[in-house]
Amino acid sequence: MAFRTIGVAILALMIAACAGLPRSHEAVRVTVSDIRVLESTLLEQLYEVTLRIQNRDDQEISIRGGSFDLEIDGKDFGSGVTDAQVTVAPYSDAKIDVRMVSTLFGMLRLIQSLQDQTGESGGALAYEISGRFSVEGNLGGVGFRETGEISLPKRSGD
Repeated sequence: MAFRTIGVAILALMIAACAGLPRSHEAVRVTVSDIRVLESTLLEQLYEVTLRIQNRDDQEISIRGGSFDLEIDGKDFGSGVTDAQVTVAPYSDAKIDVRMVSTLFGMLRLIQSLQDQTGESGGALAYEISGRFSVEGNLGGVGFRETGEISLPKRSGD
């Protein structure tokens, strides 16, 4: 009987301890809004990437930096980190500019994907962005993974 009482007390303490933990946020949606070349050398390119962050939760999210990887047409293209801080209000969105580095090999893979695209519409390149934001009050941060398409212009003379 005493063991049962102790077991119930321990269970109650564990439940109370879990109730005090910060609530995890619903997944955020992160999409690529813009990419601009900042500098380019033979071996690497530096870009400024604008990310749109949508908060799909009823509590604000205070982002304190993060990292991401960008794939284009299923191939690694670049990666970036940021120490920028932004607060996204509940059921709202915000933009954040981050720096991304791509190597010569990433650029060569992109050129190859562009050459492989054919068709009257000019085609499109699929992209996938994945990463993690450090979030105030959330020990593990908030991860994200989104896909989209970059429409290519129609070729002249087709």
